[in-house]
Amino acid sequence: MRARGFTLVEVLVASVVMVVVLGVLALTLQHFFRGSRNLELRQDALTLAVLEVGDIESAVPFPEPFSSERTDTIMGRQFSVRTTLAWSGDRTRLLTVRVSRGDSITVELARQFSFNSQEDIR
Repeated sequence: MRARGFTLVEVLVASVVMVVVLGVLALTLQHFFRGSRNLELRQDALTLAVLEVGDIESAVPFPEPFSSERTDTIMGRQFSVRTTLAWSGDRTRLLTVRVSRGDSITVELARQFSFNSQEDIR
């Protein structure tokens, strides 16, 4: 008469399979959360860049060409914001805003402004 139940080999094989499945699941979750965090950081950087472009776009009179770098915080996260406004022709200026957080996240927005005459600039 055969005893009912699992043998030691069956229990070991099932345990190894469970450990492998749980390991793969843990790695997948880690990758998902890292990607989610990177997406949040990119969203925050893009928000800062859009706000910076809006501030310069709405300035009256329109600012003269310049370059600046500062640190800004959004949602408790610190970012480096580099803004450059340069001539790109007789009556055009190119605005570039680069927002970064260390080496991992960088967002860059560029906008060209054209003016019909010098009076439009002021």
